[in-house]
Amino acid sequence: MRKMYFAIFAFLTTAIAFSQGVTTSAIGGQVTDETGEPLPGASVVAIHTPSGTTYGAAADFDGYYRISNMRTGGPYKLTISYVGYVEYSDDKLFLQLGDAQRVSVKLSEATNALDEIVVVGQSNGVFDSGKTGAGTNVSQKQVSTLPTISRNIADFARLTPQAQVTGDDVISIAGQNNRYNAIYIDGAVNNDVFGLAGNGTNGGQTGVSPISLDAIESFQINVAPFDVRQSGFAGGSINAITKSGTNKVEGSAYGFYRNQDLAGKTPVGLAGTNERTKLAEFSSQTFGVRVGGPIVNDKLFYFVNYERQDNETPQPFDISTYRGSVTAAQLTQLSDFLNTNYGYDAGGYENNTSTLKSDKLIAKIDWNINDNNKLSLKHSYVKAIQFNASGSNQGAINFLNGAINFESVTNSTALEFSSKIGSNMSNNLVVGYTTVNDDRGVAGNPFPSVQIFDSSGASIFFGSEPFSTANLLEQKVLTIADNFEIYSGRHTITIGTNNEFSSAYNVFFGNNFGAYRYNNLNDFLTGAPGNRYRYGYSLLGGTGDNSQGAADFDLFQFGLYIQDQVNVTDNFKFTMGARIDVPYWADGLVNDDFNTRTVALLEANGKNLQGARVGQGIDATVHFSPRVGFNWDVKGNRSTQIRGGLGVFTSRLPLVWPGGAYNNNGVTAGSLQLTGSAVPVFNPDVNNQFADPVPGTGALGGDINIFAKDFKLPQVFKTNIAIDQKLPGGVVFSADFIWNDNITAVTYENLNLPNTPSFITTGAGSRPNYGFGQLDRTYGAVYLGSNTGEGSSYNVSGTLSKNFYSSKVDVSTQATYSYGDSDVLLDGTSSQNSSQWRNLETVNGSNRPVLSRSDFSPGHRIIANSTIEFKWSDNLRTRLGLFYEGAEGSPFSYVYNGSGLLSDTGSFSALAYVPANEAEAQLDFFRNRGVIIPDTPTPAEQWASLNAFIESDEYLSSRRGQFAERNASRSDWSHIIDLKFAQEFRFNVGNSLNKIELTADIFNFTNLLNKEWGVRTFTNFGQVQLLNHTGFQADGTTPTFTYNASAPDTQNIIDDSGLNSSRWQMQVGLRYSF
Repeated sequence: MRKMYFAIFAFLTTAIAFSQGVTTSAIGGQVTDETGEPLPGASVVAIHTPSGTTYGAAADFDGYYRISNMRTGGPYKLTISYVGYVEYSDDKLFLQLGDAQRVSVKLSEATNALDEIVVVGQSNGVFDSGKTGAGTNVSQKQVSTLPTISRNIADFARLTPQAQVTGDDVISIAGQNNRYNAIYIDGAVNNDVFGLAGNGTNGGQTGVSPISLDAIESFQINVAPFDVRQSGFAGGSINAITKSGTNKVEGSAYGFYRNQDLAGKTPVGLAGTNERTKLAEFSSQTFGVRVGGPIVNDKLFYFVNYERQDNETPQPFDISTYRGSVTAAQLTQLSDFLNTNYGYDAGGYENNTSTLKSDKLIAKIDWNINDNNKLSLKHSYVKAIQFNASGSNQGAINFLNGAINFESVTNSTALEFSSKIGSNMSNNLVVGYTTVNDDRGVAGNPFPSVQIFDSSGASIFFGSEPFSTANLLEQKVLTIADNFEIYSGRHTITIGTNNEFSSAYNVFFGNNFGAYRYNNLNDFLTGAPGNRYRYGYSLLGGTGDNSQGAADFDLFQFGLYIQDQVNVTDNFKFTMGARIDVPYWADGLVNDDFNTRTVALLEANGKNLQGARVGQGIDATVHFSPRVGFNWDVKGNRSTQIRGGLGVFTSRLPLVWPGGAYNNNGVTAGSLQLTGSAVPVFNPDVNNQFADPVPGTGALGGDINIFAKDFKLPQVFKTNIAIDQKLPGGVVFSADFIWNDNITAVTYENLNLPNTPSFITTGAGSRPNYGFGQLDRTYGAVYLGSNTGEGSSYNVSGTLSKNFYSSKVDVSTQATYSYGDSDVLLDGTSSQNSSQWRNLETVNGSNRPVLSRSDFSPGHRIIANSTIEFKWSDNLRTRLGLFYEGAEGSPFSYVYNGSGLLSDTGSFSALAYVPANEAEAQLDFFRNRGVIIPDTPTPAEQWASLNAFIESDEYLSSRRGQFAERNASRSDWSHIIDLKFAQEFRFNVGNSLNKIELTADIFNFTNLLNKEWGVRTFTNFGQVQLLNHTGFQADGTTPTFTYNASAPDTQNIIDDSGLNSSRWQMQVGLRYSF
């Protein structure tokens, strides 16, 4: 015991932790005789059969044993022996990632050799004594059998009832922000730490997956693991481990292909009365090779995987579906005008095709130094080049050279060293180092960004993509993680460490080439002034990626955790632990003018800065996270399992949010927004845009980003209670309930906005109007990031599963219903603090948000998956994999088109008032510069259309005489079936089994069955613009509106882009394995 205390003390003096991905598995249990008396010293040996890796332990005084840091998978040969007793042996033991299987045995004396050895508690996936909260393990068999075209982890994350996967492989878990997930590969952090990628992974901005599926051994999605080793998330963690070599040389060469002939025609609802057409000509292909084997049998192994991806994504568009009034001839006139007058080629606008080219390479060495020490070293390289074009659609004409050119390179190295120390201690050390270089640029020649309003809420876009004009990011992340375990009888004590050191260099100035907006096409062609001008630039000088004043900063995240896992009885396991996390942001450039003069002005106007100052890093605040969890095998025979827990989870925060304080400081970044008569004449020279103040003069200006002195990372209190029950016929039923309650969420306030509005609008639906006022006109907005405890989410799910195995067919099937909802003050869907605040839909302005449904609210969801393998003969097998998802659409809000109603944000974020009658609608004629436009609907005709729409919509009709609520409506349900077919031919080459496999993955197989099925819909930016705010009556306070006749069509826009399309798409494949 003294030795144990000394080991704990020695570790505590050096250990600090933040979060870690689990990379191994474990087994443990109790060895007794037939009467239940412990057999101390019993020998336990587990041999990983494919590699010969050996693990061993001896039972302690009470008969308990534990073996940690074991390779995932199997099979293992497990033997348990004691002198004078019959040996127990099992050569079919498999371990899931993160598994802590309970294998307790009752040995009989040798004189009773014919007696049966009683084995208790081996895991079958669902019934696992180490499982407390909700989570999903994904096996190699599922990866190889279930449909996937993108070959991305997201295709399998959707197997988790609490996970929601949307376009661009964005994964939200348990109704939480997609940026609040943790992603680990081989124990090392693989998040896009800076937080720009929607899918949350390094290189994800290009749409590339961080790892080939062929390199993955297994992975898991954890929603509520009450093991304190797992942290860094409020939603969930995605934890993958890569394959390793074995004693047998094994490998595979593979290729996948799809083109326009392997896809359906235009979705029926989108084609309308037009002829349904095929996609424009394209091709997408992936090919790769992997090989692993021994360098020295039982001792040293290698694994290598290379994969090349060349993808094209067509985005078909028919000008006849465009709801604006500009014709194809006028668009040609515009293109010719740009070429003739400015020498600028805008590109086309029909069938804009995106491309992605990537190379992935991973190499790994595993070394069994001896039975007590194992070492693994892995390096991965991912390079991706993306041409990301915006396709034209019903509401937008996008010219091709408004696309994004993006190059990303990621290098990641991970070293893992596992040791057994004495008879009752073990250690697992993981060191990871990752560099990410993301260079986002423009297509075509540099040119200002231009938007031209068209009728019916449509717009025309050309010029350089505004947020790619000055956009460069370099990241370095070092993690040093350690888990130290001590076994003492019923107790397994864990002390862990993970230190994360991050540095970021980020050049970002949005609208750096200038951004102009016009009321109509004629105004642009005739040189009339636009209605808005935006310019973001460096106050220190430079243009594009050469702009000075980049955000250059470091982040350190420290912590400490300790945990005790107690086998209270052989069928009841209790886990209790606690961790502290301490993040630290370094100081930045100081702005003395703001910190003295402006702070005093803001405080005099009743603003609470919560100790925030420009250039001041966030205090190193301690985040305390206690947790408890349990697993109860009620009858001791794995037929009824009750599990659950509660505790605090501290999430990581995308660095781009606090990173905004390092360049939006009034010293380095200038920003300008002008409207009305102040808009300058269009200037095509991106190096000489109008700026005030002028860069290089030492003047101050632009927006300010600051954070409360005691700002904390997002924290949630999670509660999970679940039951797993075996039913007749081998069916297993599982039910999970999860509750997340915000302890510290993120919110923003614009401190430069007066507390008192300029006026209150009159008429129905009165609200404050802030007149775009500023307390200190030296600066633009002053965004303060702080914390709120408001907001929560919940999810309930029920799952039925059944497996059937025979000599001729294997079947595994599962079906789940889940419902979840979440409410927040602010979602945090943007990479810019200004957009977080500005784009929040409200009634009374973004400084006065109220709890509302989150953008990430999952709603109702039904999923089912099934895998079937037909074993026709020793040489011929057929596999089918099916995935079905029926889900409610995403939430959306009814808002006004126009930014003048609140005049606090400059964005379309004012929630609409639903009029009870025609008088409350305050409708006006359609006008252009005050003149009524001929042949447009009168106010009475508009009311008739608006009233009919309100009556037809269940939600709107229930809100007459009230404001619409944020995200209270949802787009339509979708019902999608994806299918995979695989035909495998087996043959021997010498003594080695070889395979040739033909595959076909069909996404949206539903649409292939029936051209009217499989429709996916969405709403642009989660908004439907119900009314156009056109101005105010003569009194200056009564707003006027026109009805947006396109509103009914924008509730459910048919999605015909990418792989998540409303038309079926097939990918064929060929694989040779040996």
